[in-house]
Amino acid sequence: MLFRLVICAAIVSAADVFNYGAFTQTATYSIANQLGFFAAYGLDVVYHQVPNSTAAYASVLSGEYDLLTGSIDNAVNLRFNSGKNLTVLGQLDQGPDLVLASIPGITNISQLIGKPLIVDSPVSGYAYLLRKVLSSYGLANSDYFFQTVGGTNLRYADLIGGVLPNGSAVYATILTYPFTAYGEVLPAAQQPNILARVSTFENPISSSAFTVAQSALDDGDQSDLLVRFLSAMYAANLYLNKFQNQKCATKAIQTQLSVTSATAALEYVAATNLTSGEISPDKKFTVSQAGLNNIIAVREEFGGFSVASDFDFTAATAPGTGKLIDYSLRDKAILILQRKLLSVGC
Repeated sequence: MLFRLVICAAIVSAADVFNYGAFTQTATYSIANQLGFFAAYGLDVVYHQVPNSTAAYASVLSGEYDLLTGSIDNAVNLRFNSGKNLTVLGQLDQGPDLVLASIPGITNISQLIGKPLIVDSPVSGYAYLLRKVLSSYGLANSDYFFQTVGGTNLRYADLIGGVLPNGSAVYATILTYPFTAYGEVLPAAQQPNILARVSTFENPISSSAFTVAQSALDDGDQSDLLVRFLSAMYAANLYLNKFQNQKCATKAIQTQLSVTSATAALEYVAATNLTSGEISPDKKFTVSQAGLNNIIAVREEFGGFSVASDFDFTAATAPGTGKLIDYSLRDKAILILQRKLLSVGC
């Protein structure tokens, strides 16, 4: 605690504002924020809860957000289908606690036939993963329909309430960390049913990715901010995945999310899951190529691309300057890692 306060006091006057957009407050973010990692890198990180994917990516392209963490599928879709100059700097997670959840009265996927399913966007990555899960149970696209609501925080609230603001009934949606665990600790009569886990059908997947406007990489001041933010998150991610830090990591999650210790314990388990948690293949935010290939294959299976039939996804997703994935800032972030942060107490 004392070490953390000393760090903050030493640099608070020189902190640079960093506007961070995200769909959820991940475990890695919780640690970086609660244990003073951002402050250690001279950053005053302002968290922006994004309302939906359309607004989120527009905000990062316009410069309202310095960086966004969102599903890598969205970056794939917008860059390849719409020509938007988005760049992925690295992978944060592989879909922790990504599930198909329903209201208590729905106990079987067959009961979803003819029902509306609430989503962020019918063309978002999670919507295609939802189609994949449903097709695995024999449901055709025509057996259900999507209702656009917004980000996971909004959908979770509507799922628990059982109704949309306009009075329409809610039946099911796709949830992810931290909302899946939120539902698991509700009274039995209110708990959503987990009808399926995405990892059962697609594994691995590349999910949340550090995404920026490509132009940010050519701006020296902006690149400096991004490198420091990535390094703080890298330190926090290493901290999260170090077993000796379980107690402090869980406490940081609990404080950030304002949840009980029991809920925080569930969140920690989800975030550190070796298959679907906040991990990357080499623990350096490297995008899982197998996970990305699976995401692309699912979108392609359900007609989610408007590119030429001979479009070379392998070449298009190979990392490099000016490409979808560019590790140049990630590599700099690793070099300035403040290793003393990895043993900070709580």
